[in-house]
Amino acid sequence: MNETQTSEPEKQTGEMESGEVNKSTTDKVIVKPDNLKSAVWRFFGFWSVGGKVVDKSKVVCKLCDAEMTYHTTTTNLRMHLMSFHPAEWKKVGEDETDGPLPKQPRLTEFYGPSKSLPAAKQEAITKKLTQFICKDMRPISIVDGVGFQEFVHEINPRYQVPSRGTVKNRIVKLYDATASTVKMAIKNKAVALTTDGWTSLANDAFVTVTAHVITEDWEMKDFVLKTGELRESHTAENVSKSIVDGLQEFGVQLESVVAVTTDNAANYVNAVEKHMKTMNLPCFAHTINLAVRKGLGVRSIENSVARLKRTAAYFNHSTTASYLLEEKQKQMEMPKRDKLINDCATRWNSTYDMISRALEQQAPVAAVIFDKKLSNLELSTSEWTQLERVKDILRPFKVSTLALSTDKYPTASAVLPMRHVLLSHLRQETDSDTAAVKEMKAKITADLNKRYPEDGDVFMFLNTASYLDPRFHCLGHLDHGRQQEVHDKVLAEITAIAAAEKSGESELPAPLEAPRKSSLSAMGDLFFQVYQQQTRAAAYDLHGELVQYEREPQLPPDADPLLWWKSTGSARYPYIAQVAKKYLTVPGTSVRSERVFSSAGNIVNKKRSALAPDHVDRLVFLANNM
Repeated sequence: MNETQTSEPEKQTGEMESGEVNKSTTDKVIVKPDNLKSAVWRFFGFWSVGGKVVDKSKVVCKLCDAEMTYHTTTTNLRMHLMSFHPAEWKKVGEDETDGPLPKQPRLTEFYGPSKSLPAAKQEAITKKLTQFICKDMRPISIVDGVGFQEFVHEINPRYQVPSRGTVKNRIVKLYDATASTVKMAIKNKAVALTTDGWTSLANDAFVTVTAHVITEDWEMKDFVLKTGELRESHTAENVSKSIVDGLQEFGVQLESVVAVTTDNAANYVNAVEKHMKTMNLPCFAHTINLAVRKGLGVRSIENSVARLKRTAAYFNHSTTASYLLEEKQKQMEMPKRDKLINDCATRWNSTYDMISRALEQQAPVAAVIFDKKLSNLELSTSEWTQLERVKDILRPFKVSTLALSTDKYPTASAVLPMRHVLLSHLRQETDSDTAAVKEMKAKITADLNKRYPEDGDVFMFLNTASYLDPRFHCLGHLDHGRQQEVHDKVLAEITAIAAAEKSGESELPAPLEAPRKSSLSAMGDLFFQVYQQQTRAAAYDLHGELVQYEREPQLPPDADPLLWWKSTGSARYPYIAQVAKKYLTVPGTSVRSERVFSSAGNIVNKKRSALAPDHVDRLVFLANNM
């Protein structure tokens, strides 16, 4: 405020600031009582007429005549000066010996870095930060990032972002806690495994082991147990040692392992069968892939597929061709304007996807090839017709692979019924089957038949799993003789369980103290002995239990067999249920262990290629089990 603005009020008041008021005037002027000593009153007072204060509840600013309510304190006066007259407010500060009244602090100042969080809150946030890094597979160095720290500071300035070393220690503690939970979840249960090997970006070799169990509540659970480094040559002996070391770490005995599902690699098959002395099941998805590859090896089909691969590669690598294809799709008003898919030898069903997409986009692709005069990529009409038939043949294989790649429902029990359906599909002939198509079907059939020989243990194991699955327990894919073999095998197993239970019973448990009698409980007492004898007799009629189970109506293929066992089967067939829980826990594919590779690829990336194997193991474990 300038001098002109401040001089007028002072002229009006004259000596009234000291309490000497000119009593002769009747003008309304601003006066400050003598008893108000604060320097801020230089700029405030009360309206006065004839030397008498009119209203002491209203204070007036001499600089702008603004009126404010007066509460016997100068807080609102000071805030007025700070907001509207900063120059005068500075003068007040110079006049006061203890300096000006500090500016009212903002709410955020109470949460500044100088005010640290309570220890419990700091710990809780750090725990969530550690879980975030593990679940989302982020590098530990994220805590050092300036952007991340600014982001956290904006959310809560009082939170102290921990150092990289602290996060590493927290990950170790989180791993230990999660590992304890996993150990309890698989303790004293029949366990099925899947395993496979992979190589990281740092060229380190790892063996991953996953465990599968069915809980007491008939829920399918799977856990990644170990991702151990394999520094030696990948022999069957070294692979088996890596698997067994992982099992021992989680307290799993080989005797409790029902079966191990692997791909068809010889070193893994031998590791399980010869060194671990355990049932090895070939991954059905991998088996399908191998059989289909055999069929696609027919020369004329192979040539068409190879040309299609070159076409897809050309459109995916040439931006000009890609833009031109999009323009053709728009001109033809295609409902789907998708890019072509290229085949990948290590991806199941990628050939089917490539053929299917190419047939959808046949017209715009052919138009681009014609415009750019790419005769080497052009397929004839007969080749397109043949590929259409190949797609029809491969469609059930695609569906089968997807159906058996789940981790939530039993899949080993569906392997042989699924194979039966696929073989039946291959036996169907149409007028459009060329000689090449017939040869393709014959090669796939031969490869599928040799994978599960009827005289092998795997064949009997898978049929037993099918028998214990209420979707397939009729064993429609087997003749009567084979059905009887499975029946006898299950009967022998439940007989052994009943015998073990009987030998463990020293005497009947003592009855509980009887509650107060009612008319219904009295009737129960009357018939108790008869009912008890009938119940015991039925409990040990094991053959009758099997016969009654076989009469159960077959569930639809898309039903959940575990839900049936939980709601119905376990109460009706207690001994069969115990065997079912063992066989149905086995996965029909090794997809679970191979999915670990995807998460591991996000963990061991280019920015973290130097991660120590122990850290890789913990991070993969936490990313998959939390």
